[in-house]
Amino acid sequence: MKPSLKLRNGAGKGASWLLKLVWTLLIVVPFVQIILLSLRSMASIYNDPLGFSGDWVPQNFPDAWAGPSGTAGFGLYARNSVLVAAVALAVSTAFGSLAAYFTATLPPKWRRRAMLVPLIATTVPTIALLIPFFQAFNILGTLNSPSAVGVLYGLLCLPTTVLVLHAFFLDFPEDIREAAAMDGLGHIGTFLRMVLPLSTGPLGAVGLLNLIWVWGETQIGLVLLHSSNAQTIPLGLLSFQGRFVSNLGPMFAGLAMATVPIIVVYIVFHRSINKGISLGGFR
Repeated sequence: MKPSLKLRNGAGKGASWLLKLVWTLLIVVPFVQIILLSLRSMASIYNDPLGFSGDWVPQNFPDAWAGPSGTAGFGLYARNSVLVAAVALAVSTAFGSLAAYFTATLPPKWRRRAMLVPLIATTVPTIALLIPFFQAFNILGTLNSPSAVGVLYGLLCLPTTVLVLHAFFLDFPEDIREAAAMDGLGHIGTFLRMVLPLSTGPLGAVGLLNLIWVWGETQIGLVLLHSSNAQTIPLGLLSFQGRFVSNLGPMFAGLAMATVPIIVVYIVFHRSINKGISLGGFR
């Protein structure tokens, strides 16, 4: 290998390593700072906004969990968030994977037309739908219902789910589908018994993307979840900010507790998700 080529390869690897390092720091540093601030007193936070010095106040976490006076507390907010996320992921995964698979089996002409629907749906701003959402929920009597909001979130996640999974299902081996047909499986049976079990990587990846959005969504929740007992973590933290105006420690403790579940989910499942995406199932 020529020296110039070696230098170029070395420079490319160095640039790639540097980019990964910068990206990692952009993700890790803010979370570390939140953790540090969550253990500081109000005076320490004002004296050192980075949280590197000051008094340690572990009581911030119990205070945040109990919640300010007049609120439901972080524990109930967390349960509501888990319920909303579970319903949303179930709806988006079930209907999105089914739509993506059968769209991928269409002739190219009809497939391109069908994929325009989720593509256009991703361009619609959420704020333009808030009034129709409120009117529909009010008529149905489902305001302040976390499970109903979870269904709505799941439907809003469908365009992303379909777009991500559609690319994967296009490369699904035709031999497997033909073998399933020879064994007497119909289209639904093939999808449930052959396609889904071999698509855990892409399903996990799109599920994680949807989870991150659902877990932090506030715009729709502010309109549809008025009651303190029905609010999710992001909405509950908004009330913390107003109630704890004289003590920022519990607010940062709430932010830390809200971030931990997403980080844990990623740490536990990132290997299988990355493997599924990199292999592309069958590429």
